[in-house]
Amino acid sequence: MEFVEARRSASLNNTPPCFWSPSPPPELEGAPSQALSANAGFFTFVTSAHHVEGRKLDRTVWSLLTFHAYVSYHVKCSEGFMHTRMRRRVESLIQALDRAKFDSEGSNRTAQSESFKRLSLALQLNFLVLLEGRLKV
Repeated sequence: MEFVEARRSASLNNTPPCFWSPSPPPELEGAPSQALSANAGFFTFVTSAHHVEGRKLDRTVWSLLTFHAYVSYHVKCSEGFMHTRMRRRVESLIQALDRAKFDSEGSNRTAQSESFKRLSLALQLNFLVLLEGRLKV
């Protein structure tokens, strides 16, 4: 987990240890099961005296109180990023499908006639240049 790995860096050695567990910590043994059922695990922060002495107290309390907002923000940003990528992918697949649609505008179809739209002239020329380059090699 990223929080555990981050503690290994030299600048974050003095931060409170952070642990994640799918089961409740021993401190929540007597809590009703309804309160513990709707979760995705438990984070445990272990604070000691040197984390709360002097001016560190405000910073430690602020960090612990805003942890839920921090995680929620990053989860929502990740979700938005994935949705953007999925939308782009769907758009590219729709474009590919549109290029392969039947050309049904007033054409009499026979067994030999082409029923798919032709590539644009620029794409045809690029394709021919590519083929010529491969054939010469």
